[in-house]
Amino acid sequence: MRSTNEWKTIGRPGWFGESRDEFIKKQDHLYGQGNWRIRHKLGPRTLDFNEAVQLYELSYELDFNHPDRRYIWNELVRTAEDVWTEQLTDLKSGIDYSIQLAPAAHYEDISIRRILDKNHLKFKGDKLIRIRADSEDLIGKILSSIHIPFIYPGYIESSINDKMPWWDRHKGSLECFWHLNKILQVKRKPPLSIEEEFAIYGGEPSS
Repeated sequence: MRSTNEWKTIGRPGWFGESRDEFIKKQDHLYGQGNWRIRHKLGPRTLDFNEAVQLYELSYELDFNHPDRRYIWNELVRTAEDVWTEQLTDLKSGIDYSIQLAPAAHYEDISIRRILDKNHLKFKGDKLIRIRADSEDLIGKILSSIHIPFIYPGYIESSINDKMPWWDRHKGSLECFWHLNKILQVKRKPPLSIEEEFAIYGGEPSS
């Protein structure tokens, strides 16, 4: 396992949305493939994707287990055939976060499927319900990540450049965490070897 000192945080990119692929191409051009990465900050810790998305799912699970919110989930199970967030291709993701076919990443729908699967529940309805803040279905709005409290709200970072985009309107939300705590890291350049110093600067290699 490589030391985290190999990586340097250079920015907070915020929300990607449908510009995700464009962002990736830009970073590949600037730093080269494999020389940059996206992580999430949680206090002093730097989380990889799997660790961050586990907190994402856990936040949804706490909502599922909250006695005052269970009726919402029961209604979802009763009325939905399945759920989606960005495009209907989201259905192909099933319970696998790595399957991302839409231009923008989607985790809400996958988290919901995973939680129901974990609790041996299956959709019983006949409606495809969109889980997003602008969903046409009330349940879809309520269960969007902008309305799900993050499990550790005290660790959510401050707003970026004092701006308040749509995903930063509900303080303490899961959506806030996902975008505000996202960081861009690049590989630190390793120190030159003695031979490299000699080749570049000439003269006697430093000791």
